[in-house]
Amino acid sequence: MAVPDKRKPRTVRLLTGLHVSLQDGRKRSVATVTRTGRFRDPRYGEFEITREMLLSMVRNFEQGTYGQDVFVDVSHRPEDGAAAKVTALSVEGERLRATLEWTPYGVEAVRDRGYQYLSAEYVPNFTDNESGQAHGPLLLGAGLTLRPAIKRLDPVQLSEQSDDGPVLVHPALVKELQEEARKTMNKHAEALRKALSEMDLDEASVNGLVSAYQQSAENLGEDEAGLKRLSEQFVETGQALAKQGRPVEVKLSQPAGLSAEQVRQILAEDRAAQERTARELAEKRDSRVGLFRELMEKAEGLDGLADDERRSLSEAEALITPEMSEDQVRKLAQVQIGQGNRLAAARQLSGMGFQGAGSTRVQVSEANSIKRLSEQVREGLRGTMAYGNRLLKLPEKVGPFVERVLSEFDRVHARALHMEAKALASGETNLGGHELPVSYQREVIRESLSDLNVLETVQTLTDAGAQSTTQVPYEVRDKSMIRNGGIVYERQGIPPAGVEQKMSTAYVLGTKISMKVSNEVVHFSRSSVIDWDAWARNMESNSRAARELIHARICNEMLRSADAAASVDITGEDVGAQVDGTNSYVKTANFPVVRPYQAVDNQGNVVGSEVNGIVVNLNSTPLEQYSDAVTTPGTYWTLDTDLGGSVNLGYIAFVDETGAPVTPTGTCVLDYSYTTNVVLFDMDVPDGTTYEKHMNGLVQAVGAAKAQLSADAFVVANYQVMSPVLNDQATNAETFSAWGERRGNSTDQMGDLAGIKGVPAWSTNAPGVDLGDERIVMGQRGTLTYTIAKPWMYGDSFEAVDANGRPTGERIAYGEEYSAIHVPEAIQNRMKTVLAYSATGR
Repeated sequence: MAVPDKRKPRTVRLLTGLHVSLQDGRKRSVATVTRTGRFRDPRYGEFEITREMLLSMVRNFEQGTYGQDVFVDVSHRPEDGAAAKVTALSVEGERLRATLEWTPYGVEAVRDRGYQYLSAEYVPNFTDNESGQAHGPLLLGAGLTLRPAIKRLDPVQLSEQSDDGPVLVHPALVKELQEEARKTMNKHAEALRKALSEMDLDEASVNGLVSAYQQSAENLGEDEAGLKRLSEQFVETGQALAKQGRPVEVKLSQPAGLSAEQVRQILAEDRAAQERTARELAEKRDSRVGLFRELMEKAEGLDGLADDERRSLSEAEALITPEMSEDQVRKLAQVQIGQGNRLAAARQLSGMGFQGAGSTRVQVSEANSIKRLSEQVREGLRGTMAYGNRLLKLPEKVGPFVERVLSEFDRVHARALHMEAKALASGETNLGGHELPVSYQREVIRESLSDLNVLETVQTLTDAGAQSTTQVPYEVRDKSMIRNGGIVYERQGIPPAGVEQKMSTAYVLGTKISMKVSNEVVHFSRSSVIDWDAWARNMESNSRAARELIHARICNEMLRSADAAASVDITGEDVGAQVDGTNSYVKTANFPVVRPYQAVDNQGNVVGSEVNGIVVNLNSTPLEQYSDAVTTPGTYWTLDTDLGGSVNLGYIAFVDETGAPVTPTGTCVLDYSYTTNVVLFDMDVPDGTTYEKHMNGLVQAVGAAKAQLSADAFVVANYQVMSPVLNDQATNAETFSAWGERRGNSTDQMGDLAGIKGVPAWSTNAPGVDLGDERIVMGQRGTLTYTIAKPWMYGDSFEAVDANGRPTGERIAYGEEYSAIHVPEAIQNRMKTVLAYSATGR
């Protein structure tokens, strides 16, 4: 039997279990067309409808991609006319909702002919037959239908169909239809029992006949006429046996007959199995409901809601079924929490005199008080020594990403910002509070992000609704089906090709630091003027700390992902000769080493399996990796540069629980991964040449990496990141001399490296970066995504004291940012590195 081509675009029909209802006197209604979920078809395997697919259907509908109106017909027979016209589409939670304008034909089908279910028709990737452009999932229409052809109790069944596309039935509808079929069957079974009981038959015979009827009726589903005819046949059998005046031995459609006692045993076992299944489903649902309640209780930003409003949000737990996964429950809670946050924000705005309709969002505009407050603060800071010494940037304008982050901060702190703006406008400087002014916090965010130059190399997004995860979009080119150089002869199929939009899941993590700030910053001032110099000093140090943390995370993830793109696993490497009591580290035979990666959620729970893991067996005992959480005395291993390790040079260091070096003895065996996605350059100057001439080789190594990226990954490198030290070493190449500078290689007006081989260069401006002074990472901008779910925000501050418990005139403020830094695995090969190292020094 020929295997269907899974790559061929097909129309998919998904039967939903939500009834279509019309109100009297109205010809317009809103109905759920489909919803997210996983479905399986025996011919095509597993199908999944995601929220991103629903959003694509809405986007294509609003843009008129289909090139015609979208209609609902009856029984998927558009030639019979339209039952309704789709006038609007939207995504609500996990459902695709449609506004339907009904025709008399559709009203008659719903009210008089019993069509109560919608079966959606869509294509997973619609291609315009004129332009050839692919647009992703698109809704073609929907059909009113009576019921699917369910023959078994499988969670997903196929409906009767007339084309080659799969018809998928949602599990909730399967359950509903199964219950309807069982009710119909039980109705006829009770009528049969009543008729048999009026005959001269013993109870065992009656039970046997009824049980036989029920087993035979399972195959008829909701076939009312068939069930009735089957019941009449059993009545005739009972009448014939009653006339014979003997007990009935019922035989089912099995090789051997079953006695009445065996039938009762089978029924008892069936009831026990049903009760067990029901109990397991109830326990599973209780677990899902418990998770939902826990997430709602821990949600931030809902404290300002009334009790009845919080109860209203929590009523969504009624939608939870045992079949829902934990991720689906989390998404449901996320939607409810988002609605609650918007309601709380609207209430705050109302208390400030702002009136909003619909989904209210605070934006910084030229006219509002928040914008004026920000300008006043920056005006004051520009008169400080920190700004004069260029420690503060205070740019007039910031990029769209920083604007989006500040907009989210303004939404959360709208009331406090409004009050501080009023205070400054009226000449007040003492607010009477003891907490960090939100206008100060806002400028720390603005300053740290606007001076984070590495952001120019990454894709930056905001996702205010994200809780534990966020979705990162990326594109992949698929030319795998193109044959014969793209030549297609007459009447042959035309293969699809183009750019495909995909999503990758990234985990949102919290970056948290506590900082000391002076009382002059915590209070606007207790005198007549604000101490702007105190503000500037603290703002410069705090913004730099936040900037360096994020910068290091971005650079380290760039390097790790680039290394993981072409890693080779090594097992059982014996380095015992290096463990002689004098060395605090061992060197791997192969390098650079790929830093291990383990996905975790923001609560520290491990997700999935570790990638590129390292195992260090010292004297046949596996060592634990060192971290700040280690407290137990012992020996640990680390790759951190400041503790003696190095991913670039393959140094695995030994430290104790305090991070101090350890020099062990004995045997040592390693399991690790090293990368081949690298161009190596030995910095040692050979005899007979000059340092400047030799450094031309580093320029050539960068050119080789750029060429390999283009050949292997089909991308053009448009950024490279390296340390200031390596940046300076590269500029010493002879090619950068004033009289020998080559096209594509240049320095800026300060003498720093501007680019090599036409690839712009950025320097790392944060300590503790894995790149060190040896590595250059280069690639296509936007490969790494930095998504902010919650911008830097500070909690309540508290008084700082010295070692003797005396106050120091400072307060400690605790700050945190929730963000995701992620490179989808499928595009890690869009980055490559150069390693500039000393072979003799290693």
